[in-house]
Amino acid sequence: MDMKEKLQLVKEKLEENSSMPDLDLEVNFFDENGNVLDEPYVLVKYYPTESDERDSKIVIPQTMLNEDVDNIVNYITFQIENFKAEIDSIEFGGE
Repeated sequence: MDMKEKLQLVKEKLEENSSMPDLDLEVNFFDENGNVLDEPYVLVKYYPTESDERDSKIVIPQTMLNEDVDNIVNYITFQIENFKAEIDSIEFGGE
């Protein structure tokens, strides 16, 4: 499987699993011509409250691109969960 096929599968799995109403994912793995970006990334938009939007750019490191599809999906999912937890602790648990 080449990198383009692998990242297409990662994109499909992320889109299938992104069912949280307070999150938007913009998967940016390819340029306008369909070529793999040098630094593929996912832009996460999180809405902790109705009037607040936070975002984070999760770049997939080159070493992670050598992993299988499920490991890449798990890495991105873990990063998203950490980002949400960090924002929640600031928004709802801080002093």
